[in-house]
Amino acid sequence: MMAVSKEESGDLLAKVSRWALRAGLFVLGGIGAFVTVCAGAAYPLSSILVKPKLKRLSQLRNPRLRRFLIKKGLSFEEVCFSSFDGKKLYGWWVQSSSEKPTIIILHGVRGNRTNMVRFCIALCQANYNVLVFDGRAHGASEGDFVTYGYHECKDVEAAIKFLETEKGVDPEKVGLLGLSMGAAISLQVAAKNKKIKAVWADSPFASLRRVSLEYMSALTHLPETVLKPIAWSTFTVANRRGNFDIDHVEPLKVAPQIDCPVFLVHGAKDELISYRHSQRIYEALNTDKHLWILPDANHTGCFKRGGKDYNQRMINFFQSAFAQ
Repeated sequence: MMAVSKEESGDLLAKVSRWALRAGLFVLGGIGAFVTVCAGAAYPLSSILVKPKLKRLSQLRNPRLRRFLIKKGLSFEEVCFSSFDGKKLYGWWVQSSSEKPTIIILHGVRGNRTNMVRFCIALCQANYNVLVFDGRAHGASEGDFVTYGYHECKDVEAAIKFLETEKGVDPEKVGLLGLSMGAAISLQVAAKNKKIKAVWADSPFASLRRVSLEYMSALTHLPETVLKPIAWSTFTVANRRGNFDIDHVEPLKVAPQIDCPVFLVHGAKDELISYRHSQRIYEALNTDKHLWILPDANHTGCFKRGGKDYNQRMINFFQSAFAQ
């Protein structure tokens, strides 16, 4: 073994120390850069979640749409009601008879009531009362942020109260129909409100955190291990901006609490919310339940792909549920 002098030993120790310091600074610099990236990405990504770009309001003012609705026999009334926090929500009310069951229709994120016209027509032609309204922070309705059910569930309760007091609707003869986000909201409402008679849920998500992670992964092409810190920053900012908790928006968790019949519809080619979300919800339900996966349908494309069969199944489902 070679003998090492004190001078050589000291030089070696100094070199190792310098190397360790440089390595440490490099690691800290990398961590700092990653933290900066997470913080920088959080706000714009949170905007995609809680303040998405909306579809044009011009759809609501289009005279051709109104003429089309009248041609289809929909004599609708413009209505407005206030939610728990004073936000005004606007929609259309089509009344068949105060004795008939009522379906409340809920649209998806970025949309408004005009996206749900096809459902309105089918249900009105089957002699149901129909309320379709712009969700908070959508269409003509007030509100700054979207919370996917955290606050929207209370909006639906406000809608039911409005229909009961102003339109003579029996709150025990109300069903819900939702598309995408609206489907997830419908499921959350039914878990709390035991008077809801039926839920038709087209393309719902099972968990807002999970579907957001899946969306961010597809958007950034980053593996989930790298994405999780970015997601944590994003969700923290989104929670503060929207005054809600993303982990309290989980239809899957509340599904066992639903007592009314539920019909889940999803497209096997859904590129935004995997059909597996509906499968998981279906497995968690302890009530009368149905699951229909359309092999060639993409996100919210089941109505178009299903055609007359979709309409008939929907009407039959509600008729059966209200007959119970």
